[in-house]
Amino acid sequence: MKHKKGNILLKKIVNIFCLFIFIIALLVFAKIYLPSFEKINYRDSVKLAKDEVGINMQLDYIPMKNIPLYENGEIYLPVDFVQKHIDNYIYWDKEENTLTITNEHNVIRMKTDELEYFVNNEPLELDLPIYNINGVAYMPKSFLEDFYQLQFEYIEPTKMLNIIKDDYKIATLSKNARLRKGPDKKSPYVEKLKRGDTVSFYENDINGYTKVISKSGYEGYIPTKILKNIENISIENDYENDYVAEAPWTVDNGKINLIFDQMQKVVANSSESRRTYREGVDVLVPTWFSFKDETGKILNIADKGYVDWAHSNGYKVWGLLTDNFDKKISHSVLSSTETREYVIKQLLAYVSMYDLDGINIDFESVPTDDGDNFIQFLRELAPPLREEGAVLSVDLFVPKPWTAHYNRNDVGKIVDYVIVMGYDEHYAGSKNAGSVASMNWSEIAIKDTLAEGVPKDKLILGIPFYCRLWTETLENGQTKLTSKAYSMQGAYDFIEEKGGTFTFDEKTGQNYGEAKEGNKTYKVWLEDETSIAKRLDLILQYDIAGSGAWKRGLEKEEIWSLLQYKLKD
Repeated sequence: MKHKKGNILLKKIVNIFCLFIFIIALLVFAKIYLPSFEKINYRDSVKLAKDEVGINMQLDYIPMKNIPLYENGEIYLPVDFVQKHIDNYIYWDKEENTLTITNEHNVIRMKTDELEYFVNNEPLELDLPIYNINGVAYMPKSFLEDFYQLQFEYIEPTKMLNIIKDDYKIATLSKNARLRKGPDKKSPYVEKLKRGDTVSFYENDINGYTKVISKSGYEGYIPTKILKNIENISIENDYENDYVAEAPWTVDNGKINLIFDQMQKVVANSSESRRTYREGVDVLVPTWFSFKDETGKILNIADKGYVDWAHSNGYKVWGLLTDNFDKKISHSVLSSTETREYVIKQLLAYVSMYDLDGINIDFESVPTDDGDNFIQFLRELAPPLREEGAVLSVDLFVPKPWTAHYNRNDVGKIVDYVIVMGYDEHYAGSKNAGSVASMNWSEIAIKDTLAEGVPKDKLILGIPFYCRLWTETLENGQTKLTSKAYSMQGAYDFIEEKGGTFTFDEKTGQNYGEAKEGNKTYKVWLEDETSIAKRLDLILQYDIAGSGAWKRGLEKEEIWSLLQYKLKD
């Protein structure tokens, strides 16, 4: 009897064990082969509050730092979203409550809470204002839709907004499906879709799943194989927020031969040396404009007679505006929308008043934090100058890490010409004597500026007409170093008068002069026909736009014919 009871117990244990194994196997099978039936709330999954508007940009859900507003049937998008996903050049001045949009032809300014806005200073009416809420600017969807030529679709029941700016695809579903959060059947789902429903998507298959946007505006994944009747949807959007036009002026033959003409007083414009004709010169850049102070008021020493004389001799005239080598002035001018506008209006008036062919911007003291403001200034200046048929050129340093904030790639898109200042390799404050511009330095100026995105047909190499005479004075076992800028002939004559000698320096590609007098040693790396010819050869080798010489009056007479011979056909 005991034996029989033992068998029954054993059978029960075996049955329980088998059932346990069966359940485990069933669970394993379900885990491996069956899809997830877990449903989650889409808005919770993307952390959207009940009444907040969610945005899909290019069929991707975009988490928002500042949530869109929904007022009186209109959606308002925060400018930080617009900057990141639609127009990264849109400019919000929160101090002056002014929004500025720029493209190749237009400068558009809007003030918050106002229905009037300005396109190239011409007033127009907005249907809806822009808002400033706690320092955040909001733009109405209707303006963005019209101006940027975007496709907007707002789904009221789910409070989702689809924004499309590029071509996409639509398809119908060949069977029922669950819209899953991830590209996996084990991922929880947010919505059940029915056979015949339409979804929007791009070509982005992941493990047999495609990311789509449903009619509810929800983003998720469905099996790629059930997408049928695929149709391509074209978006007509020819809006460009970049600068793509060619310069309004180019030389007819050869390369540009540009000469900087330094002026310090109005009377200098009419001196005989300023009215001397030089064959082969294309552009004169007189240093006429500077700032009176931080208000942006421009000091002007221009002269219409100079321009008339230049035009009668076939020269173009680009007036130079400097930032006075003053960081405070640069910051004040560049960081204020109203001040930038004031400066630009003055420049446009001078272009008209003096019949100028262009403006040259020489801002050499832009603070690091004002790099974006510098680009904005150029973007606002370029369209009205282009409308006047005037050239916009900018002087930039040889690329170095501490000048990266000048954003040469953007500058190269905006302006007509970039003049890289290929000199001051050694300058007044240098600790060691050396060349103002060795051949290697000039080549670096070209190569590195091109590498940072400036097109070669916009790049002009700045070449020096001056050199620096160094004096090493030995006193009490210590060497004191001083220097002074000299003209080409002046530096040569100085070394000659001191009984010095000249040799060719292979390292710099220049003629090197040295003389001794008592406890003083004089050194100079000459600018002359040898160095200028080599620099002009670099311009031809890299096929850039031309040369820009600083400055007229420091050259030898022979340099003019050399420029003509090298740069012109």
